[in-house]
Amino acid sequence: MNSSAHNDIDLLLEKAKSSGRNEDLSALWKAALNLPQWHFITQQTANIEDRKPAVGMVDNKPWVFLFTDRQRAQEYGRTIKDGGFVDESGNVMVISTDTQRAIDYLLALASQGVYGLRFNELNGWFSPIENLPAIIKHVNKG
Repeated sequence: MNSSAHNDIDLLLEKAKSSGRNEDLSALWKAALNLPQWHFITQQTANIEDRKPAVGMVDNKPWVFLFTDRQRAQEYGRTIKDGGFVDESGNVMVISTDTQRAIDYLLALASQGVYGLRFNELNGWFSPIENLPAIIKHVNKG
């Protein structure tokens, strides 16, 4: 992913945060939904097959953490001391997946009781997963 897409997401986020306007938030979601992949961090496990996207507790609710690019996922994984995200060589395990597959996965997590999604934690935005279909429908009609 090129850096202009990173910067677009950052600019759209800043605009949405400062204006609080729905159309600015929609533009941010549209940019995220148009990315080819979304990225999850995962804890180190002996078997690669056992690795699943990280879910963490925030305000006593389970949230899944996802990122618009691998670099942000790496940065966030490193900030979690003793989180089990960093291997011996200092790398954070990142699961990159096709955006539509990621959306399907998130909706499946919601049915298992995961409350929400947090995009680009540290400087990002969040939503209850159950709002995702309405967000997608809204963005796609615009």
